Amino acid sequence: MAVRGYAAFGLSWRSAIELPFAVAQRPELPREAADVTVRLGETPERLPARSAVRRISSSSHAARLRAAPAEGSCWDVRPEEALLRVPGIARFLVRPAEVVVEPLGSTDDDVVTFLIGSVLTTLLQLRGMTVLRAAAVEADAGAVLLLGDSGSGKSVLARALVARGHRLLTDHTTALTPVTDGQRPVVQPAYPRMRLWADSLPPESRGPRVRTGLEKFWCEAERFAATPRPVDAVFWLQAHNRTEFDVERLPANRAFWTLWEHTAGKRLLDVLAQRQAHYLATQDLVRNAAFFKVRRPDWPLRANELAERVSELAAGVGNTHAVSERAPATSLPRSASAPRHSHGTRQTDQRTTPRAEMFWIAGYPKSGSTWLRAVLTNYLQDGLQDGDEGASINALVGEWGVNVRGNFDELIGLDSADLRPDELALHLPRFRELLAEEVAARRRRGGDETMRSPYFAKTHEAFQGPTGGVRFSPIGTVGAVYLVRNPLDVAVSYAHHLQWSVDRTLERMANPAAQEVPAIQGIRRLLPNPLRTWSEHVASWLDQQTLPMCMARYEYLLAAPHAGFGRIVRFAGLEWHAERLARAIDQAAFPRLRAQEAKQGFNERQQTAPTFFRAGVAGAWRDVLARSQVQAVVDAHGPMMARLGYLQEAEMFLGSNASDESSA
Repeated sequence: MAVRGYAAFGLSWRSAIELPFAVAQRPELPREAADVTVRLGETPERLPARSAVRRISSSSHAARLRAAPAEGSCWDVRPEEALLRVPGIARFLVRPAEVVVEPLGSTDDDVVTFLIGSVLTTLLQLRGMTVLRAAAVEADAGAVLLLGDSGSGKSVLARALVARGHRLLTDHTTALTPVTDGQRPVVQPAYPRMRLWADSLPPESRGPRVRTGLEKFWCEAERFAATPRPVDAVFWLQAHNRTEFDVERLPANRAFWTLWEHTAGKRLLDVLAQRQAHYLATQDLVRNAAFFKVRRPDWPLRANELAERVSELAAGVGNTHAVSERAPATSLPRSASAPRHSHGTRQTDQRTTPRAEMFWIAGYPKSGSTWLRAVLTNYLQDGLQDGDEGASINALVGEWGVNVRGNFDELIGLDSADLRPDELALHLPRFRELLAEEVAARRRRGGDETMRSPYFAKTHEAFQGPTGGVRFSPIGTVGAVYLVRNPLDVAVSYAHHLQWSVDRTLERMANPAAQEVPAIQGIRRLLPNPLRTWSEHVASWLDQQTLPMCMARYEYLLAAPHAGFGRIVRFAGLEWHAERLARAIDQAAFPRLRAQEAKQGFNERQQTAPTFFRAGVAGAWRDVLARSQVQAVVDAHGPMMARLGYLQEAEMFLGSNASDESSA
């Protein structure tokens, strides 16, 4: 393979692998003239195990001294070099001026995908640059950063801004070089190409596929800025379930932590001896750039409208970008990747001990998991009294933070957007082990030694994916509660939640390839959650032998809430207080939940649905479903309905003179 010269990120490259970077003015760049050399060669399976080596693994908070490698870790790291292992793809030995690549039977496209992703991030950090998960375009007064996790819309927005006349600086990964203290850090231009998913890129604009198995394509940027530019404004992209755009100017302290959350490879900063440099660059950026939080509709992105708003704000910043507040005078957190959610505040008993284990709240969608979370949240907040409004529905235990891609990317050390679904599934058990340890470490660092509950985590995933393979690990997990509900009632509630017809919802419930977070032809902020069919979902959890589990029937919780929820409270290892449980059940009653949603909205409501909380009853299907629809459910799920005791009622309905008119 020919060795060629390239230019990207302010560096000259000499590579034996064809790169998507701009070709250097001297294509046959001699090795001594290149800043970075990429070559093929043998790499060690592990970096030598010595006491002086710090390894990124299943450690509690950041890198720590360790003499032996950690099983399942993708990275071994020293201050002067790092080794990345991507199973089935390649091993990459990364040094400040060299990357040695040993392919493991994969294609060049596979190798390049990880080379310009996870490997590039570490190489830039080794060279003293600050690396953010951000795209960047050129504006009149400097660079505009578009900050966000995978699936937040960074690349789509960058492309829309380029179409409006801006010039692309970098896509997905932004490298900042520090300047004189107190001045604005500078964005180094990457290369004039972007990687976009099929659902955000017209067919006529698609270049080659990034790698086989991903609906992700190269796209040439119409305009490219080849000159480094100082940062003028930063836009943090978030999605919400409303239809309007919401823009908020961030003060310095929030801007500082937002930058930290979106630092690429932050778990490696300590061991690479780059934490202090990163801290100083972040301070300079916060002091000299305007920061905005932009919340946009979850889907569709409406990129052109968003680009117009961002372009107007960026133009208004101009040379008046300096903020009056200074960055907080505090050191960077020792925690490298705390999950992005909270269990709220609760009173505790100083004699109790910390619980590190995760406890999964699982179930097919619309089977009662949100109701259970509301009861548990109120139960844990034992300072509440009778008559209080109850815990906020927007601060329930077990929210979706455990499935955020950004947490996966940091804990595993690979960009989830570069992984095919089968590859992603292979890493999920390990990710959840690391997450459980990170949660335990976060509690200890926060002084929460007295927290009495396990860490509740919600999931709608099937326990096994369509092709098999366990997606959950027993390590760090105390157990799970699995909620089941009559699939006839599930169909009615799920149709309302999705704002679909009942017939379309029934098709989804019978689809082995169904996902809770559909990827369409791209990605979303959350990791994909395979549902499979309703019957397969239930069987995957009830028949698994990996996690301790109790099953909770929705109908029983309605009929005997104190007994039903009490059993769950005891199974989760919580302290038992009958009066507190009665109060929690009352504060989580459906009329109260509906009233809260009407007053403050609910962050987990589907964007197209008018409300999330409905009646909270059993048997509503009798007034909604037609005979043909009931028969469709029985045909698809009869054996599992019989196993759970739901079939007899459906057969009695079918044997009656029920109408065959559908209300769907």
